Amino acid sequence: MQLWYPGAAKKPLGPQTEPGIGVPRILLFHTMDGFLAGTDSMFRAGGYSGTESHFGVGGSWDKGDLDGVVWQWQDLSHGADAQFAGNAYATSVETSDGAHDGVPWRAKQLAALIDLATWWCRQTGNPARLVAAPGEHGFGYHSQFGVWNRNAHDCPGTARVHQLTSVIIPEVARRLTASWTEKIVKQLPTLKPNASGEHVETLQGLLAARSHPVKMTGVFDAATLAAVMKVQVWGHLDPDGIVGKDTWSVLLRVQA
Repeated sequence: MQLWYPGAAKKPLGPQTEPGIGVPRILLFHTMDGFLAGTDSMFRAGGYSGTESHFGVGGSWDKGDLDGVVWQWQDLSHGADAQFAGNAYATSVETSDGAHDGVPWRAKQLAALIDLATWWCRQTGNPARLVAAPGEHGFGYHSQFGVWNRNAHDCPGTARVHQLTSVIIPEVARRLTASWTEKIVKQLPTLKPNASGEHVETLQGLLAARSHPVKMTGVFDAATLAAVMKVQVWGHLDPDGIVGKDTWSVLLRVQA
């Protein structure tokens, strides 16, 4: 697991005093109620013995061209004091709002958060989904559960929670699925009618999962060919009946 995000400016707060947490299981989103530089100054004054977050993301309100810029104060394997009980297992992300309560994330902030969240999922092996309880794995936000938010703050705010669930999580999930599909497709052969073997059985299983039931014969027969061509039409591919990288990608993407 990479501990420092390559897309962030590395800004450790001093001698490490926070306990190790191993691999984090929650990516927790916050609003810093102010500016990136001001939050950095506050964290730096207390070091790791005070309040801090793992990451901070600037916005259009921040001076010095910091819109969408990511700073990292703490590595992934140590706790950060930003979410009470969640400190023991969460990665925290503070986001600037320029002291404007309730504003949504700007475009560059959203892009930065999507990139960061995708990297985090790949490092930790956690899914891109909103958790339904503090003990699950995935994404959360500060005000979601009382154990993370004893002060009852409205953080990161209604508009940003909506962006998290409707923009960030779906896009990160799409990126992770695309990456997984590409890796698998590289290992699969091109199949043509009359082919046989275990890869044809894999094809037939995927077709069945796509509501095109065919018998698991291990032979690329006429029924299999007809089902492949229907999937190719659905996926906006040339319906030539040949199962190459593009057809495999359509079948695996649907499955994922």
